[in-house]
Amino acid sequence: MYLQMKIITAPNPVLNKKSSLIININSQTKGLADLLISSLANKGIGLAAPQIGKSKTIFIISLPKEKPQIFINPSILKHNAEKQYFLLGQDEHSQPFLEGCLSLPHLYGTVKRWPKITAQWLDLKGKKKQQELTGLESIVFQHELDHLKGKLFPQRIAKEGGQLYQEKGGQLEKS
Repeated sequence: MYLQMKIITAPNPVLNKKSSLIININSQTKGLADLLISSLANKGIGLAAPQIGKSKTIFIISLPKEKPQIFINPSILKHNAEKQYFLLGQDEHSQPFLEGCLSLPHLYGTVKRWPKITAQWLDLKGKKKQQELTGLESIVFQHELDHLKGKLFPQRIAKEGGQLYQEKGGQLEKS
């Protein structure tokens, strides 16, 4: 097991700082990737370097039953024309997906995201990757990319008119 870093929570200023590009992919970069993987273990599905106090453009996505994936210097090349709320279910009982964040414990909200994006990034070998991401993977990618830009999801909610909820005593209450 690798060393785990404490996940930084708001209002720590590192969470609002734009991250710097990774110029050389070296042992430091690989060490940072390992730190992200071990720090996220069993806590969530995505983690960006600023959340462990490192202002570098790297994050991981670890979807259930999948191997964690490292994204270095990520960007979005193409996306749908319109952002939308992600719905859980495909019928009249569909509920909006509530986005959360390890750096904002007990806060959840409805955030408009592009349901389909074409993403580009470097892997740990410095090889350029490009892939179309949809659904939850697209949402997590956009959430983590926001972290690299110094943005937190409540800022998106405030700008786009979504709903913010706070967990209190195991119940969600509108904020």
